[in-house]
Amino acid sequence: MDTSKTNKAVIDIGSNSIRLVIYSYNSMQGLKELHNFKTVARLSLYIDKNGLLNERGIHLLVETLTKFKEILEDIHVTDVFVAATAAIRQAKNRDEILALVKDRIGFTINILSANQEAFFGYIAVVHSTNIPKAVTIDMGGGSTEVTYFENKKLKYSFSFPFGAVSLKAKFMYDTTMLDHDNKELIEYVKEQFLTLDWIRNLKVPIIAIGGSARNIAQVDQQRKVFPLNGVHQYELKSEDLQEISYQFTQCSLDGLKKIDGLSSDRADIIVPALETFRIFMEVVEAPSFIYSKKGLREGIILSQLIENYPGDFNVNEVTENAIRHILGKFNVKKEVALHLYNIFNEMYLTFSRWKYIDRLEHRELVRFAYELFHIGEQIDQEAASQHTFYLLTNLSIDGISNKERLKLALLASYKNKDTFKQYVNPYQNLLNDQEIKQLRDIGALLRFTKGIDVLGRSNIKHVTITRTTDIITLTFTVVGSSMLEKYQAEKLKKHIEKIVSTKVRLVFMETGENMI
Repeated sequence: MDTSKTNKAVIDIGSNSIRLVIYSYNSMQGLKELHNFKTVARLSLYIDKNGLLNERGIHLLVETLTKFKEILEDIHVTDVFVAATAAIRQAKNRDEILALVKDRIGFTINILSANQEAFFGYIAVVHSTNIPKAVTIDMGGGSTEVTYFENKKLKYSFSFPFGAVSLKAKFMYDTTMLDHDNKELIEYVKEQFLTLDWIRNLKVPIIAIGGSARNIAQVDQQRKVFPLNGVHQYELKSEDLQEISYQFTQCSLDGLKKIDGLSSDRADIIVPALETFRIFMEVVEAPSFIYSKKGLREGIILSQLIENYPGDFNVNEVTENAIRHILGKFNVKKEVALHLYNIFNEMYLTFSRWKYIDRLEHRELVRFAYELFHIGEQIDQEAASQHTFYLLTNLSIDGISNKERLKLALLASYKNKDTFKQYVNPYQNLLNDQEIKQLRDIGALLRFTKGIDVLGRSNIKHVTITRTTDIITLTFTVVGSSMLEKYQAEKLKKHIEKIVSTKVRLVFMETGENMI
């Protein structure tokens, strides 16, 4: 596996903002965003009546790109992809703009076609979520790209010639959206969407990309006092968009700027964006609206990385890769993290078959928890549980929902019943009593299995589980000495006894030579 780091930069020249993002990548630790610089340029407002980007717009573009080049030179990043979307794509003097930028700054601007823009968004989504069938929507300042994929394969894509900035210019004549203007905007957007037959009544989730979608997700989290950190894969329902729409349309521009979760530099364009999302949801008849933090820029980088590291990327192994990258950040090998997993799994399956444990619906989540169990010990041995819980509740993990991430954190950090109760207490509104008991029991089994692997290399090869009316016997077959395992297992068997509510007897059968 290649552990060398690759540094790449993307400059995204959009209709609303111009952004420079620098990434690093290696196979073990994955894609990491190192730096993110943004200028709110609103280039689409500088397109004149003849379709030309005027002198002020060109000056702003050149000034911003010059600053970005100075930054790149200062941090010694030379692998740069400069992408331009709707504003430059639609400008009739784009060839002159490209030549000017090349001459003055040395950057080659790649003008993305509408299809390319949609494709890069799709690539980012399928490599950062586990949703097999969905519609994506990426609303920029001057255009809106939509795609539809099934089994993670792209079927259709389309670009609408409007975005949040252009809709504001068309339907808002002041800083506040008036009722009749709002009705006209809704009619216009709905009419546009209905021209596209393949999005009607799809009844699949919508995955939204871009700054406007991010702000709406953040606002919803704030108004619900959502207890988990991270907005990637955050889910809203149609009634949530409706309630936020009512809140936004009642506010002045100054009022919008004060709403928690809403960026002040996006306050003047958020209403057109929100209304567009709301109408899109109606047309699609989508059951949910999910925000993806990964979008155009990540899609560009991923497309390049997939060419160079084809074995690292599989759209059907999104979460597996995310877990591998977490382990990689702490230099933990997967085979080490999974040591004795077969012993744990045998107990887990047997106890669930005997109805002592309620198995998780997400089958692989337990394995992920086993891999990450007490990963926080890499930070501090004494506070391994606390660090693990904090780490996993604050990380975005591709491919699993916020609720599943909470479950993963509770399982992987399990120490004892009291600590578990302390951790779960602030999240009672996300989990019901049955789920809490389920997680506590599985966590206790994880704690037992990981705990008996004292040196991380135990030679326990097999476990046999038998029961009578008043006792459960766990018989472990061990190659070599089992002194340490016996000692630790006797200390930890109380975790098993709480699960099964009966006495547990431990038997260690030693065979062969001592391999420890």
